Amino acid sequence: METDTIRNGMVFHLADDDWEIAANVDKETGSVSYSIAIVPDEAAAVEDNDSHGFLWLGVALAVVVTVLFAVKYLLKKNRSIDVKTKTAGQENSLRQELLKQKDIYKSFCKKGYFSTVRKNKLAVVEESEINELCEAVSEIFPTFVEFLNSHGLSAKDYQFCCLLKSGLTTFELSEIYCVSESAIFKRKQKIKELTGFKSDKRTFDAIVEEI
Repeated sequence: METDTIRNGMVFHLADDDWEIAANVDKETGSVSYSIAIVPDEAAAVEDNDSHGFLWLGVALAVVVTVLFAVKYLLKKNRSIDVKTKTAGQENSLRQELLKQKDIYKSFCKKGYFSTVRKNKLAVVEESEINELCEAVSEIFPTFVEFLNSHGLSAKDYQFCCLLKSGLTTFELSEIYCVSESAIFKRKQKIKELTGFKSDKRTFDAIVEEI
């Protein structure tokens, strides 16, 4: 460490930097004390400030680059999710069109089901017709069937979900099962919990449509 030392009133300069001597006189004793102050090198100070400036600039650039990569990653991820969702939606629509070509679907339509216009009373459908429609849904939507089987639903709940997947409304289901729409809604909520979607904010209809 560089130091400056005063001995017997003489100054010994041991540092390479510029320095100044200050003399202090004690008025009572008449003694004189000396102090040495190292004068900072202005050029060195400027260089030091510049080095700190470059350091902070480097840190700022690193942060900016990191943020840009993070944003790029998130955008790419979201784009990938959007593409998958769009593809899944298109596939679901195509399968729904295939279901509409089935004779049993057309038979339900003739009885007033799958209509955009709500009717006061719908024709009664036979148990065999319900089973046939469920078989058609099972054939066209294998992934949906796998989902239902993986949750060990009862035969009645399985049938109910297949009818819902076919596109039947709450009112139409209430007509088929001869119960109130409120009862149909409660059944949807029950199956929603059984299939692990209790905390999902979407309706069970929307969930079934996407599977």
